[in-house]
Amino acid sequence: MFNSMIRERLFYVALTISLLTCVNVAAKSPTSKHQYNKHNASWLAGSWGVTHRIDGGYKLDETVNKSDWVAGAKEIVENLPSAGHVITSLTHPAHAYLFTVRDNNNLDVAAIHPDMVPSIENEHIIFDVIEEYRMAGKKVILYLNGAGPSMITDTSSANKIAIKKAWQNYYNSQWDGDEAAAWRNLVLGYVERFDGLVDGYWLDNMNKLPGKVSDFVAMLRSVDPTVAITVNKTKNYFKNENGDLIYVDSDGINDENERDYRIIKYAATNEFEDFTSGHVTPLGRGAPPNSWAYEEYTIPDMVSAPWDNYKGKKDILKHVWFPIRARWSVAKTDLVFEIEQAYRFTQKLTNAGAGMTWSTTQVNGYMSADEMEIMLEIQRRINNDQDYIPYERPSGAYLRKEN
Repeated sequence: MFNSMIRERLFYVALTISLLTCVNVAAKSPTSKHQYNKHNASWLAGSWGVTHRIDGGYKLDETVNKSDWVAGAKEIVENLPSAGHVITSLTHPAHAYLFTVRDNNNLDVAAIHPDMVPSIENEHIIFDVIEEYRMAGKKVILYLNGAGPSMITDTSSANKIAIKKAWQNYYNSQWDGDEAAAWRNLVLGYVERFDGLVDGYWLDNMNKLPGKVSDFVAMLRSVDPTVAITVNKTKNYFKNENGDLIYVDSDGINDENERDYRIIKYAATNEFEDFTSGHVTPLGRGAPPNSWAYEEYTIPDMVSAPWDNYKGKKDILKHVWFPIRARWSVAKTDLVFEIEQAYRFTQKLTNAGAGMTWSTTQVNGYMSADEMEIMLEIQRRINNDQDYIPYERPSGAYLRKEN
């Protein structure tokens, strides 16, 4: 009896030591999932999402009669319950001067130029879309082009020139020529309206931002310090052991594009963002969005270390935004991804705890039908925890100097 009691006590002592050791190891482990629980982008880790762009400015008014973005949001919610987040719009795609919202807390943007904003009757659309996603428990990221109206360089468009001149007249007369302060004040008036409704901002074109990135991000965080932010400004590319950039020479036996391109690498580049923008190697350089090189370099790097650190100051989640077509937001261009590769990309990255978003396109407010077919299959396979077909390099694909 006494020996039995001793053995029982020893067992519980050993069990307690074992549990404390496990807890201690987990706390010290750099890969512990608990390490990032309070990080602004923690909800994006292991999440996959889609893109639902909304037209901005006068374009929203022009397309509203043939597009139903709210119904498109309902379709995404119904079909893709495992998608954890959606990127939608504060500014029109690649247009920093066309907003999805009219009323601004700080100024009358329509008084600068009426084409910059939709009619008051149509500004509810973006809020209704966001409500659909929030009711479904999905996180919402707003795309915001940071360049401002000064980004306009198209001298062939009288409308664009008029908007740019009106903006210049505004900040010169009302802000004593301080464009950066005027731009932050305008954006702030919109960000305040989205307070509590969105979880992050995807800041585009930040190389052309009026003023400092630090001031612009501080403005966003003054409204909500918990939002997850990314800054599309600086890109990294893979290098070989000698420090030279690695270039893809051929994408396969049918590759007719003679341009060689670099391979994107996601890494922490600044202390202002919470997750990487995920912009792929620019498509205009001959890089397909489903490059085989991403499967050999970019994705394995994200899988091995889904978090990066910027100079010991801040942890940054690795996130990628894959265009699913030959162009970012143009539904009429060729569909590049097929189901197996799309699922393989999604499963590898989410299982590793990285973040990924599909840059899906819209037709009349709905996700393009052929893209939805791929997303539905991803959804079905995720539900079934289905294995993917292992990657194999395409025949005829090689790096520069490799052939």
